[in-house]
Amino acid sequence: MNNNLQWDWKIDHKIGLFKWDLKEIWQYKDLLLRFVRRDLIANYQQTILGPFWILLQPILTTITYYIIFGKIAKISTEGIPPLLFYLPGIIIWSYFSDCLNSTMYTFLHHSTLFSKVYFPRLIVPLSNIISHTVRMLVQLVLFVVIYVAFVAADHSVHISASIILVPFLLLLTAAFALGAGLIISIITARYRDLDYALQFIIRLFMFATPVIYPASIVPGNLKTIFWLNPLTPAIETFRTGFFSSNTLQLQPLLVATAITIILLITGLALFKKLETKLMDII
Repeated sequence: MNNNLQWDWKIDHKIGLFKWDLKEIWQYKDLLLRFVRRDLIANYQQTILGPFWILLQPILTTITYYIIFGKIAKISTEGIPPLLFYLPGIIIWSYFSDCLNSTMYTFLHHSTLFSKVYFPRLIVPLSNIISHTVRMLVQLVLFVVIYVAFVAADHSVHISASIILVPFLLLLTAAFALGAGLIISIITARYRDLDYALQFIIRLFMFATPVIYPASIVPGNLKTIFWLNPLTPAIETFRTGFFSSNTLQLQPLLVATAITIILLITGLALFKKLETKLMDII
């Protein structure tokens, strides 16, 4: 009888595409809140005005857009006061852009932390989304205050029933940024030189979004592509809710929701599937 038996052990850690361990993320909720607190404090810790920049940024951007696109380029705001027209687009776009930019660098900016201690990697992009949501909500309060002041002085703007969709529109924007950001984070982890091209594309993407102009001025041959951008129905529906300037475009909103869900599921699946392999590359 041969007593010199040799055993070969093989540990094969396979992660399913749709196994996201959401229960584990909930178990690490304290860490998630710590990351959120860290992000909120770190961004304004060594600034003179501190958190006031949350309010100053959209105001200064709105004034700049008003001068360039309202006074010089004379782009129509469809009878909506320019300050009220630009501010919602700026808030939603900034929210999307901030969420996207912080999520797309998940691996590159946290590779050292990931290599030292284990925790669900999705904690990092989720904490970024939550911290940017807090800032966006503060800016949204600013918009409501300005809106109420305009309504009190000028009764030409009216609220419509579409205003009840505002929470959904913000959720749609966050989900779009998270899904796209997770996919891009995988690409930039493998090919770091694509970062420059992606930043350029993001800047161009703003002009494909109705931040500084109404959707009504888009040529007919471009409307189909234009409305496939999930941010287009998000911003236009937001304006419809507060200004009743246009009819609610329900079909593009449903299409945007479907696109965002597909993008988010794809991003989560790929992120969870490849997170271990990407750490070996970085």
